[in-house]
Amino acid sequence: MHIIPQSWSHLHILAGVFPAFGILSVLGFLIAGVAKDDAATRRTSLVLLVLIALLAVPVYLSGAVTMADLKGNARFAAAALADHDALGMIALTALGMTGAGALAALALTRTGGRGGDAAVVVAALAVVSLVVLAAADGWGIGHRELETSAVIPDVTTPAAWPHVHMILNHAPTVGFVFALVFLVVAIAADNDLMKRGSLILFAVCAILGIPTYVTGTAAMWALTQPANPEISKTVIEAHRDMALFTLVGLAVTGSAAWLTLWRSRDLGRFPGPALLAVLVFAVVTLFVMAETGHRGGLINHPEIFPAATAAASGVTAALTGVMASNTWFVPWQIAHYFGFCLIFASAFALLMRAFGWWASVSFAAVHRLLVLGFIGVVLNVVSGMLMMLRSSYQYVVSDAAFAPKIALIVIGAMAALYFSASRRVYALRPLDDAPAVAKWMAAAVFLAFTGAIVCGRLLNFL
Repeated sequence: MHIIPQSWSHLHILAGVFPAFGILSVLGFLIAGVAKDDAATRRTSLVLLVLIALLAVPVYLSGAVTMADLKGNARFAAAALADHDALGMIALTALGMTGAGALAALALTRTGGRGGDAAVVVAALAVVSLVVLAAADGWGIGHRELETSAVIPDVTTPAAWPHVHMILNHAPTVGFVFALVFLVVAIAADNDLMKRGSLILFAVCAILGIPTYVTGTAAMWALTQPANPEISKTVIEAHRDMALFTLVGLAVTGSAAWLTLWRSRDLGRFPGPALLAVLVFAVVTLFVMAETGHRGGLINHPEIFPAATAAASGVTAALTGVMASNTWFVPWQIAHYFGFCLIFASAFALLMRAFGWWASVSFAAVHRLLVLGFIGVVLNVVSGMLMMLRSSYQYVVSDAAFAPKIALIVIGAMAALYFSASRRVYALRPLDDAPAVAKWMAAAVFLAFTGAIVCGRLLNFL
């Protein structure tokens, strides 16, 4: 297994990824558990925070050995290593305090104390830890593509693209791990709050898979244009192929999770077979993501792995060749336009009901229309990724409208999750006024997807 550490540096990177994204994933469940006074969700979240805090031990030990190994290596800036070391100690201290607070809150819960109040304090400590962990970011160490812009004829690759990829590529992987844990506990304990939360987290990870894949393509150009003798284009292509399979796995798992969440509103329960299907899809996708991460590590971490010469599977290259033909490109482009029509119609329906212009319709009826928007999003992700393969550098590097389009799609999809997660909104009857937050979310969905459509039409013109 590639997730088994092969060196101290490898262990440091693997263990160091989990605290920040783990806290971010668990924090949402902890807040929900406190808000809904759900003891099972609170306890599960606190236990996971204790386990995350225990990672401070291997992170510290592996980091100390790695620092000693990397000192004097010209590839790694001494100042960057020193800054990361100092901030890392502060972050690990904050992480330890969060774990100690979570352990104390668990003890209070067992003795009948004010566990809910203690959980609020733990949540505050977790937020502080998250901020310090972000400040201690060491992902840029050894990544020269983050320091300077690589030059492609007539265009440049901004360093922000690969930097965003460095941050985003860990979110779906770590998020899937914690979503799996919560889903297993939820099924075992028959806890609806954790079931709902895990399904939402799976959907969020799937949405984040879109910018992760896109920024990965931009990072590829930053690493290979101009050619870098330290970087193997073959290894990058192998990583890119596996990343495409990961995107498919994320889409399948996220789709199954959202459909289960959407269907549960009409059924009034979470169907067991659907939850098990999400669980199976997630496990398979997690293994694919682990292999993707391994291949990504081969690209720019010679301190972990020796120079790699892995052969690419050629899937991405083959698809690029196919999409270069108008015979394939045009039909997918038409499908892309049709997908945006479905998305716009669903977003417009949300806007009309939320602001009272369709007051005679219950929100349950409008909620059923969201499946059309879901179909549109899936159709556009598939067709959009295929069209991007035709000329990826043109989209991710030289076209100013592409980055805002991707960002707006992510914002719109995240906001749309609110309408399948909120019981209060779903219960709105005809003539009932929607709460203010529903109006804001409906406006965000409509404006974000409208902006994405506009940016899509501006492609090749900016």
